[in-house]
Amino acid sequence: MPRYTYQSAPGLRVRTTNYAGTPQQFADALAEDCRADHGVDPAVRVWLGDGPVTEPPAATAR
Repeated sequence: MPRYTYQSAPGLRVRTTNYAGTPQQFADALAEDCRADHGVDPAVRVWLGDGPVTEPPAATAR
């Protein structure tokens, strides 16, 4: 199962987790959940693996 580093919206903590889908599928799923979970508009950024968040994301979603 792929490992992803992600941030659901600016200012939220950067986290790492495993997800069975592609980076874009993961970003889209996070964007759907972000508003309900955190009360903020999503601006999801997903990186493949444990890579540094200074690199361009592998996927994004709103």
